[in-house]
Amino acid sequence: MTTKEVGTDHELERANEQARGADADKRQAIVEAARDMFTTEGYEATTIAQVAKRAGVAVGTVYLYFKNKNDLLAAVKSDWEAEVLRSLSRPELARLPFALRIRPMIEGAFDICARHDNMVQLMSMQAEMIGKWSSAPPPPIYAALRDLLDEGIAQGSLRAVDTSAAAVTIYGMVNGALLQCFGVERGTRQQPYIDTLVDALTRWLVPES
Repeated sequence: MTTKEVGTDHELERANEQARGADADKRQAIVEAARDMFTTEGYEATTIAQVAKRAGVAVGTVYLYFKNKNDLLAAVKSDWEAEVLRSLSRPELARLPFALRIRPMIEGAFDICARHDNMVQLMSMQAEMIGKWSSAPPPPIYAALRDLLDEGIAQGSLRAVDTSAAAVTIYGMVNGALLQCFGVERGTRQQPYIDTLVDALTRWLVPES
């Protein structure tokens, strides 16, 4: 291979990387525009054309990344859950014993919700509005919770439970408490919900010493 050919290959690789980065940026701009529109104008009232205008792209560009508005809603909720996942993966938590991780994890979820209370209505939307979840992969947060539980059980720090079922149950418990606390009570009574969740999960998952 000649020096010229090597240089051409590197240029093509850089061009492809730039194109992938541009695609990711464009997709993220559409997701953020949809989140803003859904939480200010309402999901039902928002159109794909409005999302495209807010994102600064053509309507056809939105359809390159998303099949329909339900697909967009799923992406918005996925972004929300990604932030929760980052909170669960904080390095300082990994240094704590499993029994002591429960409270900061729950507090982290409530803190995120308090900072993004405009997401509460989207969190509460019925699953059928986001498409046919039966044919879609489970949310990544389920796998993260399951892996965390598996690790705790392997270390003898948590009770032996069915971690797949437990992950879904924990998610449902926390999500339900967040919806009630922020969607109904407007975040005025966070501590009782945090304390109740911590107590329930500790009694369930942590073996008696």
